[in-house]
Amino acid sequence: MRLGHERSLLLLAAGISILATPALAGDCDAVADAYDLLSKAPAYRQLTSLDGKPLLDSIAVGDDLYVKDGESWTKTSLEKGQRAAMTKRMVPDAASLKDCAAAGDETLDGAAMHVYDYTPPAVQGVGDPGPQRVWIGADDGLPHRMASESTKTDVRLQFDNITAPAP
Repeated sequence: MRLGHERSLLLLAAGISILATPALAGDCDAVADAYDLLSKAPAYRQLTSLDGKPLLDSIAVGDDLYVKDGESWTKTSLEKGQRAAMTKRMVPDAASLKDCAAAGDETLDGAAMHVYDYTPPAVQGVGDPGPQRVWIGADDGLPHRMASESTKTDVRLQFDNITAPAP
């Protein structure tokens, strides 16, 4: 089944977004900083699942996005800075986040992570994402996993040895 171009970008943006009591400024800063670092990462692979089933496999290299459709990859070249703008749209800044709270430390794929719960702002075209959880690398500050029980999505991000696939 081939995903439409707009639907692929919307799913990618929603995955990026998945990313208690009154929010602690430091906790919201940590979450916003992780997404800011993601927008600047030279390359990453994003594996998104919905209700436990694979939904989207995508790779970002610079301003090029690759979306796996069956066995092949489709390349979309974005305008310079558009990938970073997509991330900023989902998490504009720490002040846009609500209910940020540290949820402890865990190990994910052998790496130490700081875990945070938060609620991102609603985004036009995507809707209200509801409360989310993010696993931020203790060593690199990047988001490695985002999950939302309300939307039943789970996003895994990989940053090592990512290269552009052959479309």
